[in-house]
Amino acid sequence: MIYDPFSTRSPDDVGRGTRRDGRRPDGLLEAYAALVRRWAPRLDLVAGGDLARFEERHIDDSLKVANLIESAPEGPCIDVGSGAGLPGVVLAIAGPQRHWRLLEPRRKRAGFLEEVVRELDLDCEVVGSTAEQAARSPRFAGAHAVATARALAPPAAAAALVVPLVAPGGVGVIFVGRDGPLPPGSTRWSPGIAIIRKP
Repeated sequence: MIYDPFSTRSPDDVGRGTRRDGRRPDGLLEAYAALVRRWAPRLDLVAGGDLARFEERHIDDSLKVANLIESAPEGPCIDVGSGAGLPGVVLAIAGPQRHWRLLEPRRKRAGFLEEVVRELDLDCEVVGSTAEQAARSPRFAGAHAVATARALAPPAAAAALVVPLVAPGGVGVIFVGRDGPLPPGSTRWSPGIAIIRKP
């Protein structure tokens, strides 16, 4: 498939139909939301006020880049500072053909992510490391078709953490907020989303 980061496929198309493994994405997204709600009070996974509108505020926001991920070059993806699994878990559910690495240095949150991966049987690997540590590892440096960051750091700092993990020809995806500044070297893919292509 030719990489087209400007695909017109609507994020609303994701979650409909059936995955290749026979499971419905919308059911898995509901199960994921239930796990977040169950664990959130103990781990401060998302802001307390966001739990009531978790699907709208976090899942739908994460799905905005599903078609971008789908059209990216083949290879593993990594979610930097995965935290509650946003957007990595959501994108792993929406696109099961991709292997995802969920990079999370905080032990308790990494434990939560391991529980999510186990419960939902996702093709994800939880990596208990910082982005800086991962960038020094031959296993992770320059090894990903896509690297994402959402609510990790200000846009320029997030880009600096993401880009070293992207393979040549791949793309870094930074959630910058609707009116957030673009990181250097990036382009606005859609409102709130910046991409950085690695030559």
